[in-house]
Amino acid sequence: LGRHGSPLLRYRTGDRVRVARQPCGCGRRLLRLEGGILGRVDDMLIVRGVNVFPSALEGIVRRFPTVDEFLIEVYRRGQLDEVRLLLEISGQPAAVVAAVQEAVRVDLGIRVEAVPVPGQSLPRYELKARRLVRRTSA
Repeated sequence: LGRHGSPLLRYRTGDRVRVARQPCGCGRRLLRLEGGILGRVDDMLIVRGVNVFPSALEGIVRRFPTVDEFLIEVYRRGQLDEVRLLLEISGQPAAVVAAVQEAVRVDLGIRVEAVPVPGQSLPRYELKARRLVRRTSA
């Protein structure tokens, strides 16, 4: 392969990516990735029989500009995994919590518990944010 050009071999890295279908502006027709790495295949959660990626939950939460920060908690209740979203909300928390829960239900087909938390109570990260936490119980 050498050190020049784009590699023609692809490996099963476990990364989730989006392939760019339109040709490059320079005219090359090689495979390109749009937006970098979107996540990992092994990040997938199974919640009540539904495959859910944390990035899908993040995409829904980010639609609400009054949510400043969030954390996804996954915990086991009986034999099933449940999801709790901790949300730092500026504004009217009750309305935003209900809207987030409804958006997750409509888009992903699962019910989540959304809980407003005080501002600045969730951890902040300078580099890659760790927004998924697995708990052993509720």
